[in-house]
Amino acid sequence: MAWFDAGVSAVLVGVGLLHVVRLVTARRDGRPAAGELAHAAMASGMAAMFSPALDPLPPGAWTVVFGLSAAWFTAAALRDGPAADDAAHHVVCGLAMLFMLVLGPHGGQAASAGHAGHTGHAVAVAGVPIGVSGVSILLVGYFAWHGMRCGDRWASAAHRVGPRVPAAVGGPPVVAGCAGSDRVAAGARLGALRTARVAAVAHLLAAASMAVMLLGAI
Repeated sequence: MAWFDAGVSAVLVGVGLLHVVRLVTARRDGRPAAGELAHAAMASGMAAMFSPALDPLPPGAWTVVFGLSAAWFTAAALRDGPAADDAAHHVVCGLAMLFMLVLGPHGGQAASAGHAGHTGHAVAVAGVPIGVSGVSILLVGYFAWHGMRCGDRWASAAHRVGPRVPAAVGGPPVVAGCAGSDRVAAGARLGALRTARVAAVAHLLAAASMAVMLLGAI
């Protein structure tokens, strides 16, 4: 289904560009720039997985990107403890991307092909697809839960009342969570793209795309 892969890839490119815009405006809105950068990288990496022929990076580059991302946010999660909700999510995202990179595009097909070959090593190989499926099921469950959480936060942001105000200069960083911060000044340039509602939709699309990829490995 090349048309489906191309369509999802195009959507993810759009999500990545959105997070680039949000990255540029992160400081003035009081959002963590590292989180927006990680979301942009994840969307771009998934777009490359759905359409490998259009991937501009050399082999192994995405492994470095998501390895560094997972390590960075693991350190942040250990430093901040229970308050590091967003950091913990990025750790899972980084590990999930590394998992998919190990499997390659449409990992479930690759695992099945590997299981079909080398019949003389059936005992050793038989456990591989089972382990891959188990990890994939856990990750699909996580991203399904995350998608529902984003839906809830979209609804919460939609019903939030009161004027938007810019982040205080020099104030404490805002914990973005799933939907991000809504501290955007009324009438701000590109203000619609910088709201929590738009972030929640972008995160939901990314979570759904990740779940679709992972389902191929079950």
